[in-house]
Amino acid sequence: MAEVITMANQYFNEATHAFGESGAVEINWAAVLVRIAVAALIVGVGLLVLFLLRKLINGIFRKKGACDNQQKTLHTLLSSLVSFTVYFAMVCMALSALGVNVESLLALAGVGGVAIGFGCQTLVKDFISGLFLWLEGHLKVGDVVTVGGLTGTVEKITLRTTSLRATNGNLYTVPNGDIRTVVNMTRDFRYALVDVTVGHANDYRAAIDALQKAMAVLDEQEQDLEETPKVVGVTGNDRFAATIRIECKCAVEKCWDVERKIRLAALECLKKEGFTL
Repeated sequence: MAEVITMANQYFNEATHAFGESGAVEINWAAVLVRIAVAALIVGVGLLVLFLLRKLINGIFRKKGACDNQQKTLHTLLSSLVSFTVYFAMVCMALSALGVNVESLLALAGVGGVAIGFGCQTLVKDFISGLFLWLEGHLKVGDVVTVGGLTGTVEKITLRTTSLRATNGNLYTVPNGDIRTVVNMTRDFRYALVDVTVGHANDYRAAIDALQKAMAVLDEQEQDLEETPKVVGVTGNDRFAATIRIECKCAVEKCWDVERKIRLAALECLKKEGFTL
């Protein structure tokens, strides 16, 4: 703390030298304008460099045919890292051109590193979590996931946040540091699960047999099914009806469509056979 106070006093003393004994201010406007022009030039060049780097990155991934989700994820992370680096360098150089002692500011930041560390620990945690999420492959752009109680398709992963697009169009932005558990619904395969209810006045075994026959017919009619849907049996009940579950292993991208087809076939079968729902 003593070093911080000493450095602040030094800046104050240097600033007061700009005033004469009479308190008049002597400003070299030509030098000020030159510094502002140089700083503006640095900002302009920095933005141009950032534009060219982003264009280069986009071109590299476009040539590779970045249709793979892992490549899309790497693309967004690399773009985020490049943007952060260029902005940081641009700000430091612009401040230096304006006459600000950047080294002293960094030294001051080092002296107050503990306080700054407490203030930035969340940001650092987000960065590290985002890096490990990508390295370990828990998330990729295009995956359908549930994180933090939110479900959606991963649209973008940066070093700090992950963006999810829900089925209703809502866009959720989740800090990477808040992601504790990832439920990924788009890896390898899924099971289409359909539950139908049958009233207690019906014969459950007869309903199961009728449903299994209907699933065999559905398998013959639909080419998207990898296997014949299986009627698991009664998986639950309440005061009014019993629940019969049907499951079918299928490709990830076809799961929801398969569930709709199974549900429609099951309801039509039960209605045709006279079972009350």
